[in-house]
Amino acid sequence: MHPIITVNKQIDSGDSYPKAKNFLMSISRNSLKSKYTYTSGLVHFQRFLTELYPDYNIDSILNPIKQNTIDVYEILDSFVSHLTSSVGGKNEDIMTSTSIRLYLASIRSYLAYYDIDIIASKFKRKVKVPKAYREDEEPLDAADIRKILLSCNNRRLKLYLLVLASSGVRTVECLAIRLKDIDFSLRPTKIHIRKEFAKTKVARDIYISDEATHYLKQWIDWKYNNEERPRKRNDESLLFTVYNANKPNVLYVKVLQEFQKLLEVVGLDKRKEGGKQKRRKITLHSLRRFVKTVMSDQTNQDYSEWFLGHSKSPYYTKKEPDRREIYATKCMKYLTFLDYTTLEVTGKNIEAKLREKDSEMQAIKIKYEQDMKAMREDMNQQFTQIMTMIQQNPKLAHVKPEVLTKNAA
Repeated sequence: MHPIITVNKQIDSGDSYPKAKNFLMSISRNSLKSKYTYTSGLVHFQRFLTELYPDYNIDSILNPIKQNTIDVYEILDSFVSHLTSSVGGKNEDIMTSTSIRLYLASIRSYLAYYDIDIIASKFKRKVKVPKAYREDEEPLDAADIRKILLSCNNRRLKLYLLVLASSGVRTVECLAIRLKDIDFSLRPTKIHIRKEFAKTKVARDIYISDEATHYLKQWIDWKYNNEERPRKRNDESLLFTVYNANKPNVLYVKVLQEFQKLLEVVGLDKRKEGGKQKRRKITLHSLRRFVKTVMSDQTNQDYSEWFLGHSKSPYYTKKEPDRREIYATKCMKYLTFLDYTTLEVTGKNIEAKLREKDSEMQAIKIKYEQDMKAMREDMNQQFTQIMTMIQQNPKLAHVKPEVLTKNAA
C-alpha cells in the first residue's frame, strides 16, 4: 500500500495519531473540504518527520516544540524545503507554490490548535516560502460555450452546463439543487441555493435563462415520465441524479469525467504547464468566470458580486423583483447560446445600437462642420471691418487688432 494512503488511514482511525484526529474533527464541523485539505497537509508533514525527524510523529513532535527543544521556525522551513523537492522522486511530482502554501498553512493551524503560537514577523523572516506566480485564466466566450453545447449528446450534462453558463453558480451548489428549490412560476426561473452547500455558507437565490428553463423542464419530464423507467416524483430528491442519491459531491466526480471527455471531443482539453496534476485550462469553473464577465459588463460590480455569492457591500440592497428584472433585461440575452430566436433578436439589437451610434457620430460631425463654418465667416467679417477702418484712418494701422475688433463690434 502507498505510504501516503497508509498515513491517511492511520490519521482517520485515530489509533496512531489521536491529537491529529481531534484537530481534524474540529475542522470538519465547519467544512469537510477543509478537513480533507488539512489531512493532506498532515500526511505530508508526517512523511517529512519520518525522513528527517524519525524519532517523532505528528503527535509527539508537539511537546518538543512547546518546550523549545526543537525550533518551530527551523522545522517549518525544513518542511518547506521538503515540499519543494521532488515529492515522489520524480520531477513531475514537484508541488506548485500554491499547494506548498496551503499545506504549510494547515500545519500552522495544527500547531496553533495545540497552543504553539507563531509570530508572523519571525515566520516571515525565518521561513522562506516560494512565491506564487499567477497567470490569467483561459477565457471562454459565447462561441466556445455554444461549440461545447452543440457537441454534447448527454442529456444531463447539457442541462448542467446550461445552468452553470446562465447562472454562474458553483459546481457543487448546482448539483445540490432539489426539485423543491426551483420556482417555475417566476420569469426568469428562480432557484434557491442552500446554505449547507454554498461556499460562503450563506443561502441565496439565483436565476437561469429561459433557454436553460426549457431544457430543465424537458429533463424533469424525461426523468419522471419515462415509460421504460418510471420513477416516483420526490421534491426532496436532487435534480441531476437518476437514482435516489443525496450526496452532490459523489455526483460531481461523474459529471466531471463526462465534461472532460467532451472537452477532448471539441479540442479544448489543453493543460497548464507546471504542477503535479497539470490542470486543464478550461474547467467547469470557466463558465462561472464567463458569467461574472458578462454581468460586470452589462450591469455593475455590485450586482455581479451579489449574484455570484461573493462578499458585497452591505449598502448594496435591492428587492427581489428588481434583481430579477435586471437579470431578465440586461443579462439573460447574453447568457443564451442555443435559442436562435433570442440570439437573432440580440444581434438585431446590437446592430440597432451601432446604427444609433453612427447617427450620433454623423450628427456630431455635421454640427462640428457648421460651427467651424460659422467661426470662419465671423473671422472674415471682422477682418473686413478692420481693413475698412484702416483705409478710412491710416493711423489705426498702429493700433492692436483686439482694440479695433472691440470698436468694430
